Amino acid sequence: MLIGIDIGTQSLKVVLTDESLNVCGEASVHYVPSYPQPGWAEQNTSLWLNALKSVIAAALAAAKCKPTDISGLAIGGQLDGCIGVNHQGNAIGPAIIWMDKRAANSLEGINRKVIGERTGIVLDASHMAAKIRWSQTNLAGASNCAVWHQPTSFMVERLTGSRVIDPCLASTSMVYGLYSQAWDADLLRLFGIEETSLPLISPTTSIAGYLTDVGAALSGLPVGLPVAVGTGDDFAALLGCGISQPGTVCVTIGTGEIIGALVEKLVIDTDQLVETHIFCTGHYHLGNPGWLSGGAIRWFLNTFSVKDDAEFSALAAQAPPGCDGLLFIPALTGATAPQWLDKARGTFHGMTTSHTKSHFARAILEGTSFAMRDVIDRLTALDVPTEKIRIMGGGSKSQVWMKIRADLMGRNIEVLDHGDASALGAVSIAAVATGIYPDLPHAVAALKIPVITVEPDAANYDIYDQAYRNYQKLFAALLPLQK
Repeated sequence: MLIGIDIGTQSLKVVLTDESLNVCGEASVHYVPSYPQPGWAEQNTSLWLNALKSVIAAALAAAKCKPTDISGLAIGGQLDGCIGVNHQGNAIGPAIIWMDKRAANSLEGINRKVIGERTGIVLDASHMAAKIRWSQTNLAGASNCAVWHQPTSFMVERLTGSRVIDPCLASTSMVYGLYSQAWDADLLRLFGIEETSLPLISPTTSIAGYLTDVGAALSGLPVGLPVAVGTGDDFAALLGCGISQPGTVCVTIGTGEIIGALVEKLVIDTDQLVETHIFCTGHYHLGNPGWLSGGAIRWFLNTFSVKDDAEFSALAAQAPPGCDGLLFIPALTGATAPQWLDKARGTFHGMTTSHTKSHFARAILEGTSFAMRDVIDRLTALDVPTEKIRIMGGGSKSQVWMKIRADLMGRNIEVLDHGDASALGAVSIAAVATGIYPDLPHAVAALKIPVITVEPDAANYDIYDQAYRNYQKLFAALLPLQK
């Protein structure tokens, strides 16, 4: 039996499969980020550590198996977090998570073009190097930091004592050279980071180490269990969606909305809408790390006293396509589409006395879908294969949302009928790490992935296309207020 773990923004999820990669049990526990100041977003690592044992136990119970039946484990955790640990491996502060933009001022004087050319990613406060630079100056206890981690590598150290990170995650940091495929000495000097303060880079499917006494106590699993190096959830989600070759765009709708696709050759977007990363199958991963999407719905539920996601979807369904001209810019924590802008803020535009709560709900679904089209259109323009669009995550359960996306794109949308592709992708990594499958394409091919096809309504395409053009014009018009 194998275990895959997803360290998400709002929950920790565990999927347990047999060696043929049939899902036998799964479980999750919910928690929330904290927002201590505008632009800040944190999570205490104890949320993840304290959840681990009980969630694994629940998945084992669902599968009717024992801890000793498990032969391997892998993690796919949220990207772009930053956690400093001391020499004992204990966190010196909370995780500064992906949506946090506190480090924006730490990027002054760094050339955006140089970062883009050497790393394939956008100079942005969300990325790890910016957060390390900020932390070294502002975080109490930073002088005691031995290593800076992302969430996956942090958890791997807590479980095994090994300080390792895979190339995919390393390539999100702004200090990993896309051509050298190693920590870049020039970039490290630019950000004031010592290479010895970063984990060693090791292949995604290699064994990071084995459960220590501490790891066994945290997980409830036996000492000596092999743990893979693992990767980030953006990358694991593609595997869990059945994607190991170019041709399919993966859209993950959780708290944030993440888009990725694979390509054979190295491609760097000079417009810097999409970023380029190493991918664990030997391809390159092009994508956008996302905007608050499911999180925007959560904001609406809390702000306007809507009971739950089902009530929200029913409310949105009452408004017509195009929302009678009401537009939403999905930038509640800054924008990454149609361009990256830390200081961008969410906007409703076009309000009249005839608009109701249902229009506002639907506008959120449409605005986040327009951002998806921004990214997919750019991928297509870069000659990245985008023949299929496959959507997964909690947001994929909304039939209204999926229909909006099919109508907007004017083509079929494939919806993954499974709770968490990232945890399932982590299972495929564990299967290779433990030698059950020779490589990731074979492991991914063994996954049982039910897919539902949502067909577009041609009559709605023109409505959405015009609304999309208006959304682009609105974003451009707001730029003077967003800088």
